[in-house]
Amino acid sequence: MIGPRPLRALVALAGAGLVVALVAVGYLHPRPADRPVPRPTANPSQIGVVRLTGFGVVSATEALACTQTGGTAYLYWTADAGRTWRQLPIPLLYDDTFGIQAIDRTHAVLQLGKGLYSTGDGGSTWRRVPLPAGEMYGPGAHFLSPSEGWYLDLQVDPASSEQPTALWWTSDGGASWTERWRVNADHPLSGGVPLEGDKYVLAFRDAAHGWLTVTLVHSARLLATSDGGRTWSDVSLPLAGPVLFLDLQLARDGAAVLVALAGTTYLAVPSLDGGRTWEEPRALPIAAPAPGGSASRLSVIDHDHWAVAAGATVRVTADAGRSWRDIATALPGGITALQDVWLTAAGEGWATTDHGSTADLRVLHTTDGGARWSESHVPYVPG
Repeated sequence: MIGPRPLRALVALAGAGLVVALVAVGYLHPRPADRPVPRPTANPSQIGVVRLTGFGVVSATEALACTQTGGTAYLYWTADAGRTWRQLPIPLLYDDTFGIQAIDRTHAVLQLGKGLYSTGDGGSTWRRVPLPAGEMYGPGAHFLSPSEGWYLDLQVDPASSEQPTALWWTSDGGASWTERWRVNADHPLSGGVPLEGDKYVLAFRDAAHGWLTVTLVHSARLLATSDGGRTWSDVSLPLAGPVLFLDLQLARDGAAVLVALAGTTYLAVPSLDGGRTWEEPRALPIAAPAPGGSASRLSVIDHDHWAVAAGATVRVTADAGRSWRDIATALPGGITALQDVWLTAAGEGWATTDHGSTADLRVLHTTDGGARWSESHVPYVPG
């Protein structure tokens, strides 16, 4: 699986010192599914604006797309590089934003409002994923395997620097949960995690090793665990000055790349050994977006090879960000800029577009490393 974690929602809120979670979950045991609710027939006069609310990449040719049309949510799957799309049922009627985390060709996790659902049969059926007692915010879940996962309480009070929260762990796909730590007024430090600051799990490399960012008003701390989330300690990084940690991507070759924002400069901090030690930061060749805008995600193929969209150009590096090369792109008509890219070592991959109009949804596919792109027509209404 190519594991996308878009930066745009995080960056939009980072300036205010608040990091709101995206879905960061793995697949779960397939269980008996909730009975899908039949979809209503779309009224063409109510189609209006089409929005891409989620895009999950499974492979160079397989992906899922979440859209909204006329206030109604739809979910589609492609297995042929976007040439055709198949509509999938979703487990309940929904008219708000939602997102998808694709795992493989049969497993995915769907966020609908505050709830979380999983599929083990390619999206034909879905089941609700139980969360810890009293918790109903799906984006707080992070599953590493079909059975093992974590859940972080992500409630945020913008008026306070103190942010009570707790972390739970499960070994049975969410059927039961064990509390790892909790910080509140009575316990301002628990497991090495402070009460002050917004807490967000960036990633887990395996069942023992993971990273958590604690975001303050204008800076952040990066914490690491080596015991499955029971205890955490500060990570020593070669960074000077305050930064906000936005993303941590784990490559198939065992490397890791931490993405941070220092003022208006995006930095990538690579690690050859999966996060045990960190190299000097490298500036990413993308500009900070205007307030309310969105930054392009970094596509990490391995330790040395990355890609990022900058307008109509794809910028690539073969030396872990020390130098960059621009790829002049041939884009389909009407498209002037790319938003996010996902590339493989073979040069195949996907992109979403920064088209400036949510009424003109575009998903693109490439087979030559991003030089030429073909448009994939995601259906606007059920077919």
